[in-house]
This record gives sequence, C-alpha cells and structure tokens, in this order.
Amino acid sequence: MKELLYIKKIAELKRVCNIAFDKDLIDTHSGNISMGIDKNLLITKTGRSLIDLKPQDFTVAPVIKPEKEDGGNVPAAAAAKIRKTAGGKDDNKDNNDNGGASSEIDIHRFILRSFPNSTVFHSHPVNAIALSLSLHKNTDNNKKKGNGFKSVPFFLEKLYKKYPELDEITPLDFESAYFFPKIYVFPLDFTLDIKTKNLRIDFEAKDIFKENGVFMIKSHGSFSWGNTPLDALRWTIMLEASAKIILKCLSF
Repeated sequence: MKELLYIKKIAELKRVCNIAFDKDLIDTHSGNISMGIDKNLLITKTGRSLIDLKPQDFTVAPVIKPEKEDGGNVPAAAAAKIRKTAGGKDDNKDNNDNGGASSEIDIHRFILRSFPNSTVFHSHPVNAIALSLSLHKNTDNNKKKGNGFKSVPFFLEKLYKKYPELDEITPLDFESAYFFPKIYVFPLDFTLDIKTKNLRIDFEAKDIFKENGVFMIKSHGSFSWGNTPLDALRWTIMLEASAKIILKCLSF
C-alpha cells in the first residue's frame, strides 16, 4: 500500500527535522520539507512545526503543477488515507486537505522536476543568512572589473545577467569545498519568479545544479536536496558550518 510507504517516509523526515531543530537550523515553526514519491510529493503543510512531525502535518501534491488546482494538492482522499493508516486525524481548523501545502511548494517542485524522488529541505541557518547579507558589497567590484564571468559556463553567465545580484559563497574548509566549490546565493526575486512563473525562469534546476545540491536565498534561508532525508540535512549542515568558518575568518 502506498499509504504505508508514506508513513515510513514521514518517520524518516521526522527524524531529520528533529535533528535540524537541535542544531538551530529551524525554530519551532519555521522551515518545510518534502519528498518526491513517483509523480507526487509529500510535503509539510503551511505553518506546521517541524518538531515531532505527524501524518496530519503533511499533504500530498503532484510534482507537476496542474493548470487548475485547489490549494496545490491532489484530492483529499490521498492525505486522508495516510492519516487513517497511521491512526491519526487532521487537526486543521477547516479540515480541508485540498489546501494547506507549504507556501514554498513551487520551489520544491522546481527542484523535484529535475531531481525526482529527492528530499528537499528548506531551513533558516543563521550564519549562512548572515553571510548572505554581507556578500554583494564584497563581490560587486570584482563583477564590475569583469572578473565575475571568467571560467563561467555560458548558462551561468546568462543567469548572472538575469539576476545581477546573484552571489556565491566560496567555502574555505576542505570538506565543504570538496562537495560544493561554489554555493549560489540568489536574490529573493528568484523564488518569487518561480512562484509567479516569471519569464525569467526559462530553465530548470538541473541546468544549474548537480544531483545533490544546496543554494541560499539572500536574507531568507537555504534549500537543500539529496537522495535521502539525511543527505538533504547534511548539505544544510555543511553550508552552515562553512558560513560559520568564513565569518570567523572575516572577524580576524
């Protein structure tokens, strides 16, 4: 039964989110998480705490957004079966399973279209956010001098032209640099463009990122993904540790 599979996956997501809370990557009611399962994604509902997640904290939605959808989700029966299998009930005030998916669902879809069956984790790592706020003033001069596009693939050069405020975190520690020589820091407009289907988004996540990945939204937080929930968490922890190292070096 697919419902039993969902219950198993929810347990995996719960474990990862509890670790994230213990590591101060999220507060009591911030962040969201999803997992692609075939053509659907299992995603936390808006406003739900990621601490000790339960089946009623999730809903199911198609990865490919239909032209007409009610709240972003598949029929209520799918989510209802998950709760019934787990012996739980929905504590939504309006008991409406056709609504309530995280407001970041379109970003999750953007990633999952390119990396099916991955786990996508959105969090608010404090040091990484602080670093994102200080980046542009340090990199702006390099871009004006023409150094910004050296050795940059054609697509990324095009991306910089679409988003002039796009920045990069260059990890200083060996571990982070091994997996992510560059971590992109997008302006907030990037997520807004995805949500509104702006014509600037004429590309897919796979055009920018490798199989596992992480990126920052300036002043807001990070999105990471991987083949498993632990992988997605790992990249977020790595980003935060790298940002902390950079900030310490800058303070010397």
